[in-house]
Amino acid sequence: MKRLALGLTLGTSLLAGCPGPVEPDTTDDVSANITQNTTWSADKVYTLKGYIFVESGTLTIEPGTKVVGEEGSALVITRNAKLNAVGTAEKPIVFTSAKPEGERAAGDWGGVVLLGNARINVAGGSNTIEGFFATSGDDRTKYGGTDDAHDCGKLKYARIEFAGYELAEDNELNGLTTGACGSATELDFVQVHKGADDGVEMFGGTANLKHLVISQPDDDGLDYDLGYSGKVQFLVVQQNDRVGNRAIEASGNKTTNTATPRSVPVIWNASFIGSNRAPATTGTKQEGLVFNTGAGVQLSNAIVAHFADKAVDVDGAASAQLSESGNLSIQNTIFWQNKGNTTSIDYSANPVKDAAGNTTNADATRLSDGTIYKENEQLLATVNNNRVVDPMLSAAVNAKTPNFKPAAESQALLTSNAATPPSDTFFDRTATFIGAVGSTDWTAGWTAYPEN
Repeated sequence: MKRLALGLTLGTSLLAGCPGPVEPDTTDDVSANITQNTTWSADKVYTLKGYIFVESGTLTIEPGTKVVGEEGSALVITRNAKLNAVGTAEKPIVFTSAKPEGERAAGDWGGVVLLGNARINVAGGSNTIEGFFATSGDDRTKYGGTDDAHDCGKLKYARIEFAGYELAEDNELNGLTTGACGSATELDFVQVHKGADDGVEMFGGTANLKHLVISQPDDDGLDYDLGYSGKVQFLVVQQNDRVGNRAIEASGNKTTNTATPRSVPVIWNASFIGSNRAPATTGTKQEGLVFNTGAGVQLSNAIVAHFADKAVDVDGAASAQLSESGNLSIQNTIFWQNKGNTTSIDYSANPVKDAAGNTTNADATRLSDGTIYKENEQLLATVNNNRVVDPMLSAAVNAKTPNFKPAAESQALLTSNAATPPSDTFFDRTATFIGAVGSTDWTAGWTAYPEN
């Protein structure tokens, strides 16, 4: 989290035949907050003129509608309201920059914020969402409560472009920001493209994510913290080759590393793709998966490939110890060409020192029995069914026309290398392949990757 970047956008440059809304003849400037049920229709372009708060009621956005944000704008759905933005593959909903095509850039506007009443792991149970000053005392920016089933609404078949900016250091909005949204929230078939900070950040809560594409963020892809414990399936993160940082940055509570609920989502079928650039000598490093301040994950059927500096970094004993309970586990995962490594997993050693500065554990990520990794890389497959092999993704690092579908002969498609997702109404149990995309490309048709 380095800059404020929040936004959902769908580029209207129809790249490679990608569908988008027909440009309407009329525009509607939105400058007033919303206090009742309201519908935005596809026959208009809606321009956000500043922070627009949906204070109560439901904001319905019809398929094919285009919403553009001017500098200093954002759409905020408060705890007392809902969003009902359901597009289709043929008519996705577009949230983008108000600037003309060819002049758009990451950070042009603030994006979309969803706030709810689920639990977060901070003292008092509520917080002010990043992107706003906590001293403002504005209840519309608050999130957190006791209802883990809270419904922030629906967001489906929507693209997110050119959002995010920094209000102050460590106080940023992202492409899509959720604060304490509960499990009744539906986030499915969403793309966040070229955000100035993280693509998606989940501040606590239990909201689930499905069919999510985060392309070329300036910072992290999926950032979660403050007790986020939702479910995720079919996740693509593609980093850019300039300033993109981590595919996942997982944090718990920086003040109290063991605060509950812990930040431990369950993630199945993910493709984390670095830019394949040279390792950093100065400046921002590009890492695959980073866990710190007591956060973990239950990750399975994933690909971690082409990161410049590290594949995995378990930073700190509070996160490393979660592996003992299975709350930091990486299984059935393919690693490839991270820091150029095609024979082993490139990870960050995590030494533990006592008060005198003496090393008491050379690498806490392995722990005493090598729960996450083994000293002998040949044992990887027998322990967690992880392997180092080319997943054969021919165009995953392509910024303009990426393709995350593995070749037919890829080991990612072998069911013996994968596991069956959990028996749960959320998970698709037919996804017995490694990575976000199997033999059918669910990203085709509704996503777009405009440069500006």
